[in-house]
Formats: sequence, C-alpha cells, structure tokens
Amino acid sequence: MESIGTDVSTNLNTSLTSSLPRNKGGAPPSFIWKFFAKLQQNNKKTNRYRAQCNFCSHVVEDGRVENLHKHILHVCQIASTDIKQYVQAELDKKAFDEGRTGKNKKQKREQGQTPPAPRAAAARPINDKEQDELDVKLLRLLIMNSLPFDAVESPWMLDFCHSLKPSYVPAGAPKLQTTVLTQEYLKSRAAFTARLAQEHNLSVSIDFWRSDSDQPVYACNVAFSDGSVFLLGAKELPDAAGTAEDVAGIIKEWLNMLGPEKVGSLSTDDFGTLTEARCLVVSTPGFTHIVDFRCPVHALGLAVLAMLGSEPVNALICNAHMMASRFHASSAASASLAAEAKEMGISVELLPCNLSQVQSVHASLQSLIQMEHAIKQMLQKHPNFPMSQAVSECVNRVSFWSQIAEICKLLAPITDVVRGSMSRTSSLADVVLHWLHLARFLQAAETGANLPHDVIAHCFTDFNQRAAELNSDLCQLALFLDPRYKDIAVPQANPGTLLDKGQL
Repeated sequence: MESIGTDVSTNLNTSLTSSLPRNKGGAPPSFIWKFFAKLQQNNKKTNRYRAQCNFCSHVVEDGRVENLHKHILHVCQIASTDIKQYVQAELDKKAFDEGRTGKNKKQKREQGQTPPAPRAAAARPINDKEQDELDVKLLRLLIMNSLPFDAVESPWMLDFCHSLKPSYVPAGAPKLQTTVLTQEYLKSRAAFTARLAQEHNLSVSIDFWRSDSDQPVYACNVAFSDGSVFLLGAKELPDAAGTAEDVAGIIKEWLNMLGPEKVGSLSTDDFGTLTEARCLVVSTPGFTHIVDFRCPVHALGLAVLAMLGSEPVNALICNAHMMASRFHASSAASASLAAEAKEMGISVELLPCNLSQVQSVHASLQSLIQMEHAIKQMLQKHPNFPMSQAVSECVNRVSFWSQIAEICKLLAPITDVVRGSMSRTSSLADVVLHWLHLARFLQAAETGANLPHDVIAHCFTDFNQRAAELNSDLCQLALFLDPRYKDIAVPQANPGTLLDKGQL
C-alpha cells in the first residue's frame, strides 16, 4: 500500500507542476498555486499577487508561497484532509531533498553544477468559458453518479483531471455546491419557464422510491409534447406524513406551478398511496379535466419480473447468475477464463447479471452460452476452482445449457418490448402496441423439449394479471387517435385479459 501511495503522490505532483504556467526565464510557480486564484490587483505594500483560495474564497493579501502553505494547512476550514496531507507531503519532500544535499537549487547553480533539464512547454491555458464548461460537466458527473462534492478535492481526482487536461483546475467543492450549481439551476429553470409558456399539453408522472434513510421520496416529471422530460421537483416525506392526502397535496402544488390548465394527464406507479392520491387529485375542482391512469411501463416491468420468477425459469436464471458472479468475484478466475476464450477464438466476455432488469438478464445469459466451452475448459484445467456444488453440477449437465438457450429464446422478444416501451419518445399508444406484440408472441410461443410445457401457461397468467390495466377505453383511444395505429385498435373485450384465443 505504501508504494501505491507514493506512486499516486508522484503522479499528482507531476501533473500539477506540468500544468502550471511558466514564468518567463524561470521555473514554474509552486504547486500551491493550483489551489489559489491570482487576483489582478497586486498588494501595494509588497507588490506581490493577492491570492484567493479556491476552497473557502479567503483572500491572502501577500501571495508568497509560504503564506499560501500556511493558509491551506492551518487556516482553511474547507480544504479536505487529502488536500492538506498532499500539501504537507510536498513540503516534507522538499525539506528532505534540500537537507540531503545541504543546498537549494540556487546554491547548486551558483557553484557551477549542471542546471536541471528544461521542462516541456506548459499546456495551452484554458479560457474562462472553457473553465466554466468543464466545471459544469464535473458537476453533472458528481450529481448523476451520486458522488460527494468533496470528491473533487481528492488528490486522485485532481491527478485524473490534470492527466486529461493539464491546464484545467477543477472548482473546489464550495464553488460547485454554490456558484456552479446555482448557475446551472437558474439556466435550467429559465429554459423550462420559456418552454412552459409555449406548451399547452403536458403529461405529468409521479415516481416513488425510498431514500438511503428508508424514507419515501416522491418526484414529479413533466413531459412536453416533443418528448423532452424535466424533473419539476422531488420531496421526501416521513412515513407518518406520507398519507394519500399529504401526497395529493404535494401533487397539487406541482400542478399549480405548471398551471393545471396545461396538464392533460397524470400517471403514477401502482403503489397504494400514490394510486389513492392520484384519484384524490383528479376529483378536486380545478383538476377534474386531467386524465389519470396507471403507468403502463411500470405495469409491463412487473409483468416481466413475474414471468421470470416462475419455476423452473427462476432456478435456472439464479444458477446462471451465481456462475457469472463467481467468475466476476475473482480477478484470477476472470483472467483465466478470458485466456481460455481467447485461445478458442471467442471474442465476447462474460457479462454480469442484474436480476431486476430483463435486458441485463438476457445479455448475461447470452454471453454465458457463448462462453460455455471456455468455462468447461477452464474448469478442467483448474479442478480445484472454488464453486458451489449446485453450480458445478449445472456446468457439467448438458440439459442446463440447452435450457438456458430456451430461456434466451423466450427472453429475446420480451427484451425488445421492454426496451421499446422505455424509450423517451414512446407515447401511450406505443406502449400499448408493445403490450399487444408481447401478447401475440406469447400466444404463438412454443415450449421446447428442454422446458416444461407449463412455463408458457405461467407466463400467460402473469401477463394477464397486469394486462387488465391496459385493456381500457383510454388505451384503446390512444391507439385510435394515433394515425400510425388507428387500424390496430380493437373493441374492448373481456376485462382483465389480452391473451384469450381469438381476441387479437
């Protein structure tokens, strides 16, 4: 671990130093300037630059490097521990080098020793516009990946940023959390307001999930007629305050922000409180014109997960998942498997499996089938490779691989339907049509000899339990009004089923 730390520190030092602008005829400024901004107005008494800290924005009147060191190490309350440790390590290294030789660089030159080799020219400085654009991209990286703001002050993050663009100095956490975030919020709000003024048919959807503290979170997404989607707001409610009336009150606040007259539809997941809240909203005067319905994409996802949960499909998928996970858990096993695959001319890699996403399950099973011979060959060469008895039996059982192939065949059209329904540009008519396509596929599907015949029957049952919500006047109207699908719309049949023979 010590060698790794030394390497990272060395790389960071090199990166910081090489990116600093060079003084004409002299060495680059100290690395410490990477954490400060030079102000244009010099200190009149010392004729030195005044320096503003990138972390706490404090202005150091006398910009000598010693003062900058002291500020970061002993004054600044915002700079992270990693930054302080890095600065101290650089000072210790400099003191050690000078103590070892007994001379500083100026003394060496005065005594006629060979001066250090000239450094490469510094990278082109970036202008203010480029700096702002990179800061915004960094902000989005942190937010969209749920990373803490102080991650930007880590030496390893700084090293990475400077390796990509040496002249870029990442904004400190305080600036990202205040200035950059506020500016982006104002820009987004201005764009949203301008779009809202021209829009007269909004679709609103309410999402629900639980936070890290296990509290309910409700979010409002607004879809414009061109398919673009904005997040209007999100609110965390304690369970005690998360009654249907409370949630309905929040939804009304969001709708009033948009202008209820602009909202054409309101959809939610099939969560008890949300469903009740949705009904309360559309029954309130001023909101009664809004069409409310259950999110069909969420219903489709639940139907697919139920189909994958049937036996023996679930048992086979779980064994395949354990097999893939076992190889991914060991770098040595992954390397051995990759070597075997390369020898056999197999260009794919074994993909991990997320059991909550049908696309991931399908892709993982496909890669497992393609890697079958490489897996068997590797286990023959390494008979002591640790693997559960159930998984070992699957590897050596011919029927396991043929059953996985059958499941892949079954999952292929389901994956296509899920992918198409989750597209940002999909309308309600598109989603209903995807449901119909899936229904037709299940009607025509035949179970191979390697799977029990009741697998398809189980899929029928699970599908129909969710299809009731799609077999409605609203969905038929969506098909009828869409010029692409008008001829597909059929009279409403038995409520609750889409898979009755002869119905489609």
